Amino acid sequence: MKRSLILIRHTKSNWTDFSLPDFDRPIKKDRIDDAKNMAAQLKSLGVEPDLIICSPAKRTRQTAEYFCDKLKYEEKDIQFDKRIYESTAEDVLQVVRETDSKVKTLVVIGHNPSLTNLANMFAENSIEEIPTTGVVWLEFSIKDWELYKLTPCNLKAFLTPKTI
Repeated sequence: MKRSLILIRHTKSNWTDFSLPDFDRPIKKDRIDDAKNMAAQLKSLGVEPDLIICSPAKRTRQTAEYFCDKLKYEEKDIQFDKRIYESTAEDVLQVVRETDSKVKTLVVIGHNPSLTNLANMFAENSIEEIPTTGVVWLEFSIKDWELYKLTPCNLKAFLTPKTI
């Protein structure tokens, strides 16, 4: 059975207000189109998420809103998981492993370096860095989400705002 894991790094955050804690930094207004365009690209590729799991940080929540809009996913159905914020690849992998086997297409919206490191656990060709609003689409032939470092996968797409 084919399962898709789509990793999305949040849209570029705004650093103009240094009094804000990292967790509360919003996305840059001039980069909103990156989120809209990347979400539209995923929609054109036929992505229909069964579940979106997101870091609860402000910039990831805002990024998720744009993807939900384009992918016709209900924002109220997003699962926020604090383990994705300030995480390691293993932390995110644990969140993925806990996903119900009914989910065929899982989207995780989070942060670097954990998303890049997670993608590199499985992708045949190493990805130097997932840029902000970058997307990695991994496809597995598995019966559930019990992924391990040697689980074979196909890198369906690596999309960045500059490449679409």
